[in-house]
Amino acid sequence: MWGFYFEFWGGFVNFVENCIGMKSKVILSRYSLAVTVISMVAVFIGCVATVREKLPFFILLGVYVLLLIFALFYGAFYIQADSEYIIMGSLLRKRKILMRNVESVELFQPTMGAIRIFGSGGFFGYWGIFSEGDIGRYSAFYGKASDCFLVRMKNGDKYVLGCKNPAEMVAWIDKERVR
Repeated sequence: MWGFYFEFWGGFVNFVENCIGMKSKVILSRYSLAVTVISMVAVFIGCVATVREKLPFFILLGVYVLLLIFALFYGAFYIQADSEYIIMGSLLRKRKILMRNVESVELFQPTMGAIRIFGSGGFFGYWGIFSEGDIGRYSAFYGKASDCFLVRMKNGDKYVLGCKNPAEMVAWIDKERVR
């Protein structure tokens, strides 16, 4: 009787684990947090200070709304991996990488010498397209350089992702990749 129960429960846990996978928050660095807070507060104060002047107020309000939209759609909030995908999640958008196209995954720490081609260098994390001498061009989605890992794709693309527990995420992805 109990053997069936434990066998069923173990199968159920494996099923749920394969469906849900692993999910980890992106933690922002102090610099990134400072850039985010200072930018948002400065533009908000500008809006309040110019509320009686139409043109400056609406320009600053537009900037504030644009910053919020970028944060909601592109800001690094979580990384999730399941048996089929690695998911880079923002509040209103998910970007998926097919697990079967992953060639390798390893811990990696981007340098301060990375060149931002397009994206954010600290506002709600680091996201966009960057270039670095040792690995070349890559897509970034992380909050803090010390929490990163590198995903190399079979087609040559590279992703530098970051989350709260990168070593565990790398182990999970590596295990799912070889399945």
